[in-house]
Parts: sequence; C-alpha cells; structure tokens
Amino acid sequence: MSFLTDDELASLRINQMILHVVGGKQAFEPQPTMEGVEHIEFFLARIQDAAVSGVHRFEERSGTRDLLQQMASQTASFEEGAQELSRRFSKDHVGSSSNGAFFVFELSTDDPSVLFYSLIKYDYGEAIELYEDNGRNALRQIVQAFVRQKRAIQKSCLVRVRNGVVESHVSAIDRMGEAPDLTDYFQKFLEVVRDRDTQELSRKLNEVLRTTLQQCRSRLPNGDVPAALAATKDHLRGRDSVDDEGIREALFVAAGRPSEEARAELDKVLAKQLKEKKLAGVSFRPDPNTLRRAPRHKVHTAEGVQLVYPGEQENRAVTRQRTEGGGWTITIRTTQNLVLDETVPETSRSNA
Repeated sequence: MSFLTDDELASLRINQMILHVVGGKQAFEPQPTMEGVEHIEFFLARIQDAAVSGVHRFEERSGTRDLLQQMASQTASFEEGAQELSRRFSKDHVGSSSNGAFFVFELSTDDPSVLFYSLIKYDYGEAIELYEDNGRNALRQIVQAFVRQKRAIQKSCLVRVRNGVVESHVSAIDRMGEAPDLTDYFQKFLEVVRDRDTQELSRKLNEVLRTTLQQCRSRLPNGDVPAALAATKDHLRGRDSVDDEGIREALFVAAGRPSEEARAELDKVLAKQLKEKKLAGVSFRPDPNTLRRAPRHKVHTAEGVQLVYPGEQENRAVTRQRTEGGGWTITIRTTQNLVLDETVPETSRSNA
C-alpha cells in the first residue's frame, strides 16, 4: 500500500507486540508483551494490507500521539505505552462495538531511523470466552482465531516514526465508518482530523485516470484517450464509493475488453499512479462535479501545429475525425470573432 515505501514493505518486521481483549464485562487487565507468538508472517501481511494512503493527521494536542511519542523516545517502555493505549481504547469502547482483541505492534525496517506503530482492533466474539481461561494457552487460541478470520480487522492505524519523532500523517481505516471517514469513537480515540477532503481526492483521481490512460494509449480502442477518459469517469461518477478495484474495473471497461497483456499493463501503471497520488487503498465517495470536469486537451501535429482547448469543447467547438491515410481532420468552429490572431517570435516558436 502507499503509506509504506517499497523498501519499507520489503524489510518490515515486528519487534514487539501486545494483545488485550476489549469489551465484555471483565475489568481491564494489563497484559505483558507477547513472546514466542506464531504466525508472524500472517500479522505482517495484515498490517501491510491495512496500510492505506493516509487521509488523516493527528490533531495538535493528540493524547494518542503524545503516548506514541513517549514510546518512540523511550520515556515510556513499549509495554507501558501499549498497555495505556489499550486501557484507553477499552475504557471508551462504546456499547454498540463488538467485543474483540486490540493489538499494538512496534515495527522496524532496514532504515534504522524509521519505526512504525500499528494499532489493530480485531472483532472476534469468542475472544472474550477464551480470555476467561486466563493464561498463555488462551492467548495463543485468540491469535489462532485471528488467523482463521483474515478479514475481521475492524479498525487499524499505522503511524511512522522518523528519527525518534512521530509524524503527523496517519494511515487509518474503520470498517464501521463511511470510508474514508472514521467512526466518532475511533476518531476521538486517535484524535485525528481529515487531511484531504473529497474534492481533493477526486481531483487526484482525475490525475490518476488521465495519466494512466495516456501511458497506456496503445491499449485503448483507436488510441483514443479522451473517449476512454470520459467513459471511465462516467463509470465512476455515479458510484457511492470508489476504491482501487472499482477504478481498475472502470479502466477495463473503457479499454474495451482488453487482453490479459493489456490488463497487466493497465494494472501496473494504475498501481504506480495510485501510489504516487497517495490514493492506494483509499475508499471514498467521488465528487460528481469534479469528475465531470473534462481536462484540457493538447494536440501537436507532425507539421508543427499546436492546439490546446478545454476538454468540454470536444465534439462541440472542436471535432476530430480520422482520415483514410491514418491522419486527422481537426475542425474548429466559433460563432464569435477570434480572441487572438497574431504571429509569435521565432524564439517562442522554437521553445514551444
């Protein structure tokens, strides 16, 4: 996912982890850092799966960030800090939330200046019953139950620490919220705010679509990027929510039943663009007005003619038609006098 760099993904490892059961009638009981836990690779994979691009940041006075900072600077041990985070999460656990397990992980990479803290709420009703056994065997059973329920992560937060300082940007998901927003409960616990609104996310989506289709022009019907872009936006505009898979599906529709090779190329370019624009893994309700806005078109011909025009004038003021020889006939119609009609200096022409 985009919150992690490629190098971080390749070298991510768990240093320490702790587990507390949340919910139920039992009083909160601090637990020690876990040792000798199996299925480490499974946990790493789940953390990586949940590492979506960040659209939240810590508030100026976030108690959760302050506690993580104490852990990062070692003014509080991992065990002490993780116990307190778990206690706060359990204390404010709302009645409508399901019982389950709350994990805190400390992770490192090959870069010694970087650490990560991951907080995961995992829903599993049997966790409470198992926990009544009160022992290592019960904890191991909870972990194994977690492994069996791969998609049971309800809440997740991933934070980067660089040179001992907790960064403000947060990767967070909440299955119970209306993505990318978090439920009030989880947002209050983390003390975060939205860093990018829906309009900005939609503008970035526009850029992702345009760049992906331009780079995969040869895979499109007649190489027509404007038509494919319009079709992709039409497919996405009416959706309640868009995500990586929905964008991928819309591109395939616009590409007109692409071959496996074409799909692979579209997938590769799309993944790179989503990561660059920090949209990887992010689900959000698209802004229809932003997606309706057509980009400007720029045309350069082999004869040195250059034409730039608003995308909404395609097939209105500007029409383009293929000729039999493989060229184009471009027609511009206007009902008004020309706004500009003059020669330009040679230097301008050579630099254009």
